[in-house]
Order: sequence, then C-alpha cells, then structure tokens
Amino acid sequence: MITQKERSLVKKVRKRNGEIVDFDLSRIEKAVRGPFTEVFNGETDENKISLTVEIIKNKLSAKFHPNSIPAVEEIQDVVEESLMEIGEPKVARAFIIYREERKKIRKEREIALGGNSTKLKLTPESARVIASRYLTVDEDGNIIETPEEMFERVAKFLAEVEYDYLKTETEVQNLTNEFYEIMTSFKFLPAGRTLRNAGGPTALVSNCIVLDFEDDLRSIFQTLTESAVLQQAGSGLGFPFHLLRPAGTITKRTRGTSSGPVSFMQIYNRAFGIIKQQGRHGANMGIMSIDHPDILEFINSKKVEGSIENFNISVALTDKFMREVESNSQDPWMCVWKGEKMKPRRIFRDAYGRITKIEEVTMTAKDIFDEIVDNAWGNGEPGVVFLDEVNKTNPLPELGRIEACNPCGEQFLHSGDVCNLGSINLEKFVKDKKVDWDDLERVTRLSVRMLDNVIDRTDFPSEMVNTMFRSNRRIGLGIMGFGNALFRLRVAYDSDEGRKLGEKFMKFINDISHDESSKISEEKGVFAHWEKSIYFKKGIKMRNAALTTVAPTGSISMAANTSSGIEPNFALAFKKIVQSGVYNYFNEPLKEALEEYGITDEKILEEIVQKGSLKSIKGIPEELKRVFVTAMDISAEAHIMMQVAFQKHVDNSISKTINFPNSATKEDVKNGYFLGWKNRLKGLTVYRDGSREIQVLELNSKTSEKKKQDPLEDEEVENVPLGANQNICPECGGVLHMEEGCSKCYSCGFSYCEK
Repeated sequence: MITQKERSLVKKVRKRNGEIVDFDLSRIEKAVRGPFTEVFNGETDENKISLTVEIIKNKLSAKFHPNSIPAVEEIQDVVEESLMEIGEPKVARAFIIYREERKKIRKEREIALGGNSTKLKLTPESARVIASRYLTVDEDGNIIETPEEMFERVAKFLAEVEYDYLKTETEVQNLTNEFYEIMTSFKFLPAGRTLRNAGGPTALVSNCIVLDFEDDLRSIFQTLTESAVLQQAGSGLGFPFHLLRPAGTITKRTRGTSSGPVSFMQIYNRAFGIIKQQGRHGANMGIMSIDHPDILEFINSKKVEGSIENFNISVALTDKFMREVESNSQDPWMCVWKGEKMKPRRIFRDAYGRITKIEEVTMTAKDIFDEIVDNAWGNGEPGVVFLDEVNKTNPLPELGRIEACNPCGEQFLHSGDVCNLGSINLEKFVKDKKVDWDDLERVTRLSVRMLDNVIDRTDFPSEMVNTMFRSNRRIGLGIMGFGNALFRLRVAYDSDEGRKLGEKFMKFINDISHDESSKISEEKGVFAHWEKSIYFKKGIKMRNAALTTVAPTGSISMAANTSSGIEPNFALAFKKIVQSGVYNYFNEPLKEALEEYGITDEKILEEIVQKGSLKSIKGIPEELKRVFVTAMDISAEAHIMMQVAFQKHVDNSISKTINFPNSATKEDVKNGYFLGWKNRLKGLTVYRDGSREIQVLELNSKTSEKKKQDPLEDEEVENVPLGANQNICPECGGVLHMEEGCSKCYSCGFSYCEK
C-alpha cells in the first residue's frame, strides 16, 4: 500500500545528460545499501538501512514539491546528509568516495572523447575505443563528432539506401531511427570499418576477402597488385597457395624452375610490410592443402617466431588424410600436382631464398600430422581448416570449389568474394536472468537489413571484387557478448546447459536471418547468382547467398563493453594495453553478482584483479566460482565443443581460439584436432599459453619469472593477472606480443608501433 509520504515524493528526476526519468525509490535503497555493505564487510544492519531510507524520504518530501524535477546530484546530496544524520560517518564517507569516483569516470570519458560529452552509457575504456577508431577527426586529428553523431551518420547513410528501392521519406526516417536505436543501445554493431567510414569521405569497404591466383607469373603479380590496393584500403585477405606449382617444377616459358609457393608468400609478405609502414593495413591468411608437394616447407615456414610476420597460415586437411592419420596407416602419404602423385619434399634454401636442394621424403600421414601438431604446440601456427567440410556446405557450388578463408578464419569465400560483418550483443537481451527472445528477433531482422544495405554502398578499388561480392551479397551476421550473457543467466560456459544455450541462440538467429533475407528478396530481388545457389534448387528466394558467421569482434566488443564473439572472458579483471591506451577492466556481470552476494571486501576485489579468475580465491561462494569461469579455467575439449554447438547453425564458420594450458602435451593438441574434425568444424586454431618466446605479459608482475624479460616498465604491468596474460588485440581479441617496440597480433595480423 502506498503511504502518504511516498505519494508526496517527487515523481521525476533530471539526469546529468538532461534526460528526465521516473523517480525510482529502489535506487535510493541500493545507493544506501552499497556503502553500508562496503564499510561492514558484507554484513548489513537492515534496521539502519531502513531507517536511513525513511530519513531520505522525509527530507525529499520536505525539500522538493512532488511536481518539481530535481537533479540527480540534488538527490545524492540528500542521501549524503541522511547518512551523516544517522550517525554513520564512515558510511557517508564511502558514499562520498563513490560519488567522486563516478565524477572521475565521467571526466575520463569526456577527455577520451576529445572534450565532448555523451548521453550514452560508456565506460572510459569504451569511449577511448570509439574515439580512437570510429569518430571523425579534422586535418589536425581533433575529434569533431560525438558518439551519438557517429551513430547518426551511420544510421542515416545506411537507411537512405532504401530510397533506391522506392521507399518513402517516412519509411526511411523510421528505419534511420531503428538503426540508431539498436546501435546506441549496443544491441547490434556493424564492423568497425562500417562505423568509421559509412557516410564519411573514405570509401566503405569490408575486411573479409579471398583472392585466388592462377599458376603463372602474370596472375601471381596481378593478384599482388589487386591485393596491395585492397590492403591499402584496410581489407584483410586470404590466399590459397596450393594453387601454385611446387618448387623445382619446370617453367614453360623460360625453361627454368619454379621457386615454389612459399617463396611467393614471402614476396607478398614483404610487399604488405611496405604497405604497413605507410599506415594501418589488413591482415592476411595463407592456406595450403595437405595434398601439395611443398606442404612440409609451408608447415615449417613460421617455425621461427617472427617469420612471414604479415601472414597467418593454415593447412587444409582433407577427410582422406585425417582417416589415414586416425588408422595409423603405414602407407606413404602421396601428394598430387596436376594429377601426378609425388612424395612430399624437404626444400633447402640459402640465405637469399634460393633453392639449394630438394629432397623427396617417405612419410606417413601421421608423420606429417605430427609435424603440424609440433608447430602448433610450439607457437600456435599453423592452424588447420577442413575444406572438405567447407565445400559440403558451399551455398554456391556452381561457382566452383572454395579454397581459402579470410585472416581470422570465419569466412570461407570464392575468389574475389567479400563478406561484411556485424554482431548482435547477446548480453543486452538478458534481463532478470531471462532471455528476451522477442526483442532478439526484432534486432536480428533489423541487423540483416542494415548489413544488406552496407553492400549497396560499398566500393572496392577492384572491379573484380566489386562484381563478385555484389553478385553474391554475402553478409556475416554474428554474435558477441555470449560469455557475459551466460554470466547474467548464471550458466557455466563449460556445461551442457551452456552449450545448449549457445546452440539455441545461434539457431534462433540463423533461422530469423534466413527468413528475413527471404522477405527482403521479395521487395528488393534475389542476389544475382541465386540460380547458381543451393536455394534455387530448393525453390527458396533469398537476398543473400549466406548470412551468419561468428567473427572475433575485437574493437566492437570493447566499444560495447562486453565479451568478444563466442569466447569466454579471458579474465574477470585486467588491464588492456592497446593502441589508444591502457584500459582498466572489471567484469560488470561479476561486479553485480558480488554486490548481490554482499561481497565488497577490498582484499577480495584486489585479489580478483591480481589473478583474473575466481578459481583459487577464498571467500567466493562455489556457485559463483562455477559460473564465472575464464578461458584458462575451461578445458580445451569444452572450448571445442562450444564451437561445435555454434557451428551447427552457422552458414559460414567461426573465429575462436582453443586455449590450452602451458602444460598441455602434443597429444592433447592432436586430440583437439580430431575432436574438431569428427564434429564437422570448418577450422580450428589452438594456442598453448606461454608457448611463444616473446609474450608481453605472462603472469602477474609479483609472480612471474619471465617478468625480467618483459620490455614494459614495472608500473605498466602492475596488477595484470595470469588470466589476462597478454595484451588484447582490438581487432580480434587475440594476443598482442611485443617485437622491437611494436605490438603484433598472431591471430589476425593486426600491429601498431608507438615509435
């Protein structure tokens, strides 16, 4: 029953950003309970809390007319006075400190945004990412738009595509508002290049492209030319080097011998390194089939850390090869080139890269597989892809076989094809430990339309690429925030329930996105290559050849302050050191859970920052430890099976790192590859913790033996936990390593120098 005093309380409050909202008495109680809990180490005096709230209500009734609209600062002043009046100066002091900390955060956010304010709920870290990567700057590098203006620019630019399809001004404005809402609520974000370039002076491009080449010098260097201008525009590229003839093969025109595909990969690598010096560049993926005679040279091409630094490499493993490894066949593995069977070879080169010797070797499939495992165990490369599985689900079989993928492995594409990306933030759809499926459907449909409109306004500096991608209209709708969503649902990542939820989320988004693409095709038409697709044979009209993927979501998940892709959180509290600064991070769902359990002890919170995981911390309930697990708390098998759960309902593929502890054996890695292959994954990337010689942050500075080799100063690594033991890449969420004063990501190839 509402009392007279509650009736006479103010009804509205003015927030700091000027927004008028309903007065919520429960927020007053929460504001009081927090400092009480902090001061008394989780033990609260409910009578004193109730009495304090009653005093606050009386003061508010006396100070403000029910129809007045006080500022939130004025409400907080009353709370502060009441805490002093109740005789709890320590609690009042804790509340004052809280207010000061919030003020500091607002100031940091404003500084990050170049002095601009924002109404969006951004952490200082999110503000720094948005400012450094997406906001428009003038010729002097000064930020000249707010986050709201950036989202308005993107929403308007993409909604106006609808004019091309005879939509009315009202329809376009409504869609602009909807696009703006799903981005500013961080329920969905398109890829960073779209946020940066849409509606701006720079051409809009995507960063997922595959380029094949023919087996002749002219094609190789024509492709390099195409690649160079695409790299300059910021696109990431994938190349199938198994299409090139083996080293030592006779060349028809000159009657000389071929230098081999690895030598051309090195030429591409050097060219891209020069482009990198001119500014930011895209990453690259080199693929070679296990059937190629030069496979041994390819497998070992990155054995020495830092080699071919502008490429990730992956070996394409066939089902036939995997079956031979599984059966421990003693038959020699035979490679094939132009229909001719050949033994794999060892290729020896001098310091200038010239071939000095080619030696055919007799090896079983298992021997070669062991060599792959040995390298992956040693430094994470090569990765593996399963192209037979990729081509079983190829939506455009009449365009030919797919031979390669983009740098992070989530997009397998025909030559010249492209995919633009965007991700739904699943964390935003969890309220009170329940999923809002209706809102998720609404946002999924809007996301499909937005990404489809990106295609209409994208323009690459390559006509071949423009023609192919416009004919297929692929989009890559994925997800982020899955790890945090599980936290909010209080479900463990490495549990059956966690995997079932992952599968349910992805099936829902995949089904809705396909339905929406079909509906859009009715109003805008099917994609040009529709008759060459699997959908034509099924009699299903579609606007897009493929719709779903799971990208790494490096920078956009940082902007949204959520977990990346389908990855579990790498740590629960840590520092991120990226191009735009050092970011302090404490997982928000965990913070709320700790408050719910009354855990505010500073020593416990500091220990979480030190360790990054709850696993060994005393004073944390077991039910929270079970739910709030980090990447290194989770077994490699559980990582793989979560990828399997999502892959069941993803059109393309998934970018995910399978984390192994440093103690993992080569047999563990081998078993992981087989688990992925048997469960029909399209690719697998493993990383054994600490396996690289140069790893910026191995352990917390207080416990790390390798800290002595760390190129950073002590204060820069203070409080960096084991659970977050590397710098985080803003592109893919992977590992950043220090090389000659520059940071380098071995997952996607992103790099930057502060020199």
